[in-house]
Parts: sequence; C-alpha cells; structure tokens
Amino acid sequence: GSDSLGLTNATEDNTIVEYFDSEEDVDLAKFAKIVKSKPNCVQKHFIVNKGNDYCAVETDSVENSYVFSVRLKYRIVSTLAAGTATIESFIEEDKRLENKLAKPERQPGFKLRDADGEIIPDGIKFALQILRDREEDENDEDEDETEGLSKEELLYHNKDWIGVNSFMNDGKDHFLCGNVDYHNSFECETIDDIVYLKHDGRYFYFDIDGETNDIFIGKAVPAKDQRVQIHYTDDSNICLTGWGGRVYVACEWVKCSYGAIGLDNREEQLRWGSPMKLRIVRL
Repeated sequence: GSDSLGLTNATEDNTIVEYFDSEEDVDLAKFAKIVKSKPNCVQKHFIVNKGNDYCAVETDSVENSYVFSVRLKYRIVSTLAAGTATIESFIEEDKRLENKLAKPERQPGFKLRDADGEIIPDGIKFALQILRDREEDENDEDEDETEGLSKEELLYHNKDWIGVNSFMNDGKDHFLCGNVDYHNSFECETIDDIVYLKHDGRYFYFDIDGETNDIFIGKAVPAKDQRVQIHYTDDSNICLTGWGGRVYVACEWVKCSYGAIGLDNREEQLRWGSPMKLRIVRL
C-alpha cells in the first residue's frame, strides 16, 4: 500500500491509503497525483509499505525513491515530513555509513597508549573514562559542588567511568557498565603480541554464545572469537569492538548514573549513534 504523510503526525496519521494486490499493480504516478490534490498532505514525499521494508518516494519524480527498514521508519518519515531531510541526503548517508564502521585490520606491534601517546606497560593500573557531550559543560559547574573535594575526588567528579557490575547472583562472570563519579582500576597484558584488557587479574571478553552483547570479565585468556579489539581515535582515545569486528561498543545511559555497555548493531545506532569513546587515565 501507499500512504501519504499527514502534516501533524506523519509517522502514525496516514491521511490517504491506497492498497495494491501486487507490486506489479503499484501505480506511483497515480498516487502522486492524489497526494498533490490534498493540501493536508506533505506534498514532496509519500511512503510505500512493501511489507518488511518501506520506500520513500518523491512526489514530483516517482523514480527518485529510497528503501529503508521498519526500524528506521520513525526517523526517516518524521524528518522527510518536517523537511529537514531528503531522499538524496539518506542516499548520501548510506555511502558515509561505511566510513563510520571500524576497520578490522590489526596494527602490527600494537601497544596500549594513553591520550598523551605514552605507552602503558603491562600491569600498570589505569581507569577508563567514558567521554560524552556533557563534558563540554564541566567548566561551567557550580564551585560549591567541588568545594572541599580532595585532589583525587576532583579527578573523578562529574565524569563518567567504566565500572564492573558485580551484582549478579547467577554464577556468571561480572560485566562492564558505565558509572558516574566512580571508577574501577584496569590493566593490560600482552600475550603473543596481543594486548588484553584486564580487571583484577581477569580478562575482558565477549560471550559469543550468550544472549547479550555485554563485555564480561573472566579468568581464562579469551579465544580468538571472544577477544576485545582496541582501536585508536583521531584524538588518541580508544574505542572497542569484537576481534576483527566492524561494530563499535556503545554505552546507553539507561539511568542518569548507569550505562549499559555492549556491542550495538541496531541499524539506527550504526547510522546516527556514536561509539563509546574512552580516555585512559593513569592511577
């Protein structure tokens, strides 16, 4: 079927609906004329529901179209209706998506380095700070909030950190999470030219047979398909993926003080989300 876009709630209120028995019966030119005749419809685009996928069509040129999944429906339909995006902009976004994915190749002789470019030797303790937009406001915080804090407390105040969730009672290994104002300490270990991140003598790993995409910590050296791979960013911080993977680990702040950390391969995250960026802070 084909839906025109309502001006008030474009993703839910379909002001005109035309059904077709098969794809061969679809007459987009006919529907485009109907849309143009209705002033309460968004004039520039309409949507074709193809079952598992949707297709945005330009009213003045029905050959100009863009197919997208149901997961992207709200974002794409709402921005088209608001006039803040075009079919061409989504096509260009598809092309840029390739550059947003991680490069799976390993760097030969990889060493873990802090933001100043200094090598972190095996066994040296450090914290992992999660960088996010709110850091831009740190200099504007009320002086009363920091008065009386020690030097160490000031280092962690109003910052986000990788922590270890130790509240599991099912016998499974603990996993990483995001915390505010509190950190755990980590270290690295190099085995056969591979750098492993560790906490309390246990290794970061992905449970490839599990139901979640969390990063766990366990006693055994991870197998190849369980390893966590480290990638440097342009500003000398780090991001994480699975070994040879292209999807970055993300942190979703489900509460103001708790972040869920794991691989996030949802289509909307890959397009519009940001990977979790970490800064290594020596302790």
